[in-house]
Amino acid sequence: MTKNFSLALDALRFLAALCVFLDHLSSAPFTENVIPPRLGAYGDIAVTIFFVLSGFVIAHVVATREGNARDYALSRLSRLYSVVLPALLVTLLADSLGAWLSPDFYAAQKVLWKPVSAAGYASSAFFVNEFQIFGFGGIAPGSNAPFWSLSFEAAYYVLAGLVLFGSRRAQTLAIPALLLCAGPTVAILAPIWALGFALYRVAPPKTPILLAAAALGGFAVILFAPELFGAFDNFGVKFPWGCGAFNRNLAQDYGVALGFAALVLALRGLLGTGPALNPAVERLIRKAGALTFPLYCLHYPILCFVCAESPFGANDPRRALLAAVVALGAAAALTPACERLKAVLRQMRFGRGVFARA
Repeated sequence: MTKNFSLALDALRFLAALCVFLDHLSSAPFTENVIPPRLGAYGDIAVTIFFVLSGFVIAHVVATREGNARDYALSRLSRLYSVVLPALLVTLLADSLGAWLSPDFYAAQKVLWKPVSAAGYASSAFFVNEFQIFGFGGIAPGSNAPFWSLSFEAAYYVLAGLVLFGSRRAQTLAIPALLLCAGPTVAILAPIWALGFALYRVAPPKTPILLAAAALGGFAVILFAPELFGAFDNFGVKFPWGCGAFNRNLAQDYGVALGFAALVLALRGLLGTGPALNPAVERLIRKAGALTFPLYCLHYPILCFVCAESPFGANDPRRALLAAVVALGAAAALTPACERLKAVLRQMRFGRGVFARA
């Protein structure tokens, strides 16, 4: 993976996180008629992009540095918990203070879809909040609704680990059991994650015109996805996800995944060579990429709290600006701590059933 291509992936990750944030910020009760509707139309699309990117990145790290089950498991756990644990704490603090100061705002369904519960926090901490066998019907740690996708992500990490490192017996027993517990929505979106993983092993075409066509075509599919796939309803079949037990738009999920795969393949070919970026620009993109996961996990409870306590009305652009500055600032401030926590967790080893320092 060349440096320029790696930087492009970091930039795409950050843009996807911004799309999720704008989707939430542009909706009531946070803001009203402040952000152009088009900018808030790409939240679900961005999550699909995250799934493809996740599969691609996992294929890269397995090929380059995580060649055994132990390293793979420890890296995945440290990656998740280095951000999830701080995010759960921030959610608990922000929700508790916000609900005390502005109970009416927190009574809105979009803020708290379900009453705050220990089950919401515990299931999210173990990434089973979307596992349909438990019958949660959409549950989250307090207001932090975006945690739904981490349940999918963790399931795909486990599935990939079983395929890559598990024995034939473990694969035969554990994979069907995991998919059965997780339910049909996790199962039907798993090929999208697998598409990203497989994409890593696909060599891009060498013809510049084909690369340009793939890049433009893939970008167009993503850009116009709301028009191309917006009316599809899975022929009436329900694939629930999230706190509202929404129905996944599978045509959009798979269409966007294929379009994004074409874009990534084209960028890999186009950015295989070329001059290095300015070091300052490179550092900025790297920092934006590192910010992505903390921003995704932290923005919703911060958004709820800031909008609840904002002196500006929902139709005042200053509320949107304040929420954006605080959410991005908080994520940026906590990202170094998350990175340090990840390093600490990666230095730990399993021993006698508990973590012990190596």
